[in-house]
Amino acid sequence: MVKQAKAEGQPKRPMSAYFLWMNTEGRAMVKKNNPDAPITEISKKCGEEWRALDESAKKKFQKMQEEAKTKFDKEYKVWLENGGEEALKQIKKEKKEKKMAKAGKPKKKSKKNVESEDEVSEDEESE
Repeated sequence: MVKQAKAEGQPKRPMSAYFLWMNTEGRAMVKKNNPDAPITEISKKCGEEWRALDESAKKKFQKMQEEAKTKFDKEYKVWLENGGEEALKQIKKEKKEKKMAKAGKPKKKSKKNVESEDEVSEDEESE
């Protein structure tokens, strides 16, 4: 997934139902059951717990996610109308220019490449 450019004042995307659950209940429950587990294990256990969760429990968080998404869509639309589109274009342009400038820098030649170029130029001179 390509990271999208973020402009000043741009609304933040809402969390998924899984992350809403994990932040409110899941992580604390898993940490309580596995107090010495590293973060990677906690994340794996949270994923297992979410998959095992019944649909009625998931519905609560899916509803919260839908409400957050609706709110985000409204805020994003307002932000775009109030100059957000120009800000996004400017950020993308700056990001592209930065990438082009980085790609345009000459690479340092290794000693091996420098020596082989010297040999080629000597061969050309002798002809």
